[in-house]
Parts: sequence; C-alpha cells; structure tokens
Amino acid sequence: MQLEDKIAISLIGILVIGWFVTSVTAQQYSQQTGPINASISQPISVTFSDVLKNGIFFTNGTQQITQYPITDVSYDNNATHNYACSGSGTCYNVSSASTNTVNITIYLSACDNLKNGTNAIYLTWDSNDNGQGAFFANGTSATEPTLSPTQPWAFLVDEFKPIFVKLAPNQVAYFRFWLDPWPNNAPSGIYNTTYLIRAYEETYNPASGAGQC
Repeated sequence: MQLEDKIAISLIGILVIGWFVTSVTAQQYSQQTGPINASISQPISVTFSDVLKNGIFFTNGTQQITQYPITDVSYDNNATHNYACSGSGTCYNVSSASTNTVNITIYLSACDNLKNGTNAIYLTWDSNDNGQGAFFANGTSATEPTLSPTQPWAFLVDEFKPIFVKLAPNQVAYFRFWLDPWPNNAPSGIYNTTYLIRAYEETYNPASGAGQC
C-alpha cells in the first residue's frame, strides 16, 4: 500500500467518529406539564335539642313550656322553651360534633310567613309598633338580649341568615325566639310555617335563595 492510501483511510475513520459524537450530543428531550389536583370534603355533624327538633311554638309573655294563644300583638311573645331549662336557660340549641375538624356556621331560614289560609303573620322585621316580626338571639342568661334596632336577627323567608358564626367542634349554640305579630289585625287562628336550620363550613356563604324549601 502506498503512503497516500494510508492517509486517506485514516481521514475516513476520523470523519465517522466525529459524526457519531455529534448525533449523541444533539438528542432532544421533551417534557409534559400538568396540574396536581386534590378535592377535600370535610364531613360535618350537628345535633339539635329535642325541643328545637319538635318545632318553635309561641306563647304569651308570661307562660312557659305550654303553648297559649297570643293576646298581646304589640309584645315580644316568647317561644315556649325560651327560659324553660336549667337556671332559666333556653332549651333551644345546636351542638357541633366533637368529630368535626372544622369550625361551622349555623344558618336559619323560614319557608314562608306564618299562614292561616289567606291570612298571614309576617316574619320579616317591620319598624312599626317599636318593631314587629319574628326574631331570635343567642344567649343562655335569663335576660332577653339587647337586639339591634335594624333587627339583623329577624327571620328571612327563603334565604338563610347566619345565626352563629365559627362554632367550634364540641361547642353548643343557644337560641331564643320571639314573635311580635304584624299586622296587628291578623285574625284569630293557628298560623304555621316551617323553619330550616343548616350547618356549613365556617367560610361557606350560601347563595341568595339557598334557604328555599
């Protein structure tokens, strides 16, 4: 073999090795991005006192436990068990279960105004007669709580109103209820409607109309 042929073979080998190195270092890598998603639903459990489960029945200003007809429609008439439990405390309460892992808010709504055929006693607050309507308040003492003149504690029909916010696990919310009927010329009779009580996580805000029956 002549010297010129040996040089040519050596050059070919160098070119092949160079191409192989280039093909390895030029490989492309692809990557995929995507979400990491987790949905959490904390179970909530509450217990209602027996008298609250049985209903809210109104009496006159002096009677307790037994329902009597309201004869003074300009007075804040008591619910029957406002002061009927230990130490003149209220028997109406809602308990947050010890197994709850989040604070809860208790909401209250009414399905309709109190009705007796075509006659009605309106639950929503009215400013006449020093304030009329059906309303509620928190507290366990024997003294009626002072209520705001604008009545933030009045019942709402078909819409939930928060009645106890940030109820911790194993905590109890106590309530009293009053009724000052309006209009004052509501005919005699038995008037009925249905109330709703629901518990949600503390930060949840039910939409308007969420209380519909």
